Amino acid sequence: MKIALIGAPASGRTRLAQELTLHLPELQVHDAPAPEQLQREAFDRILLMGLDLPDITAAQQQADEHLRTRLTEVGLGYGVVYGLGPQRLRAALRLIYPQDGPPPRWTGPCERCADPDCEFQLFTGLLKSKAAGRPGS
Repeated sequence: MKIALIGAPASGRTRLAQELTLHLPELQVHDAPAPEQLQREAFDRILLMGLDLPDITAAQQQADEHLRTRLTEVGLGYGVVYGLGPQRLRAALRLIYPQDGPPPRWTGPCERCADPDCEFQLFTGLLKSKAAGRPGS
């Protein structure tokens, strides 16, 4: 499976590429492929690094915006990887190998713990309840 990791400078892209390669050596991880390489069917998954690390600069925000615009113009789907430390690896793995069936039941302690997994579960639960016409819990 060919994976493209893209993102603004100093967004953790190279470290994630190393972690993915160590964790799943069968993956072909491409760290920052050239923009002209980002085209349909060139990669099985495109992962964009989220700007959730401390001390994000205006230059990083501009680079991120440019990448998102480029992907949209070319019509490529992508997933955004958020998290710190091991959370990023887990988030990337979920994007690379989505689980079949319903997601596991959330068992977090509260809605204010700042854990991306908890926030994701809380947000998707709210979306599902609104789609079903029920008020959020």
